[in-house]
Amino acid sequence: MEKTQNNKAWFLVPPVLVIVAFSAVIPLMTVVNYSVNDTFGENEFFWNGLGWFEEMITSDRMHDALGRQVLFSAIILAIEVPLGIFIALNMPKKGFWASFGLVLMALPLLIPFNVVGTIWQIFGRVDIGLLGHALAAIGH
Repeated sequence: MEKTQNNKAWFLVPPVLVIVAFSAVIPLMTVVNYSVNDTFGENEFFWNGLGWFEEMITSDRMHDALGRQVLFSAIILAIEVPLGIFIALNMPKKGFWASFGLVLMALPLLIPFNVVGTIWQIFGRVDIGLLGHALAAIGH
């Protein structure tokens, strides 16, 4: 008996490509456009070409910041990779606690990364954030 193939799933590919174009390619092109223009407010853009890139390549502040970022990334990876391996090796293998542990480890993946930054901004605000209020109370 020969299996029949259903090729109807291919009709779902063009809508996905359109969604990807609007959610990834178009914002990327906007960023590229902004990177070669300058603005002085009120949505007036002036062609700058590669001026921003030349300024960044020759900037000492940029090189210092890049060095700090590489050092920070190396330190964080040196901590996170062994810690992740340790947690993975010590997670329960069977039963309720195995499922519970997997759900607990997957919960942070449900929060988009841009939301994390916004949460920390709110957390650090003096008027409504706990950290900002505490720092203001001790005089920082």
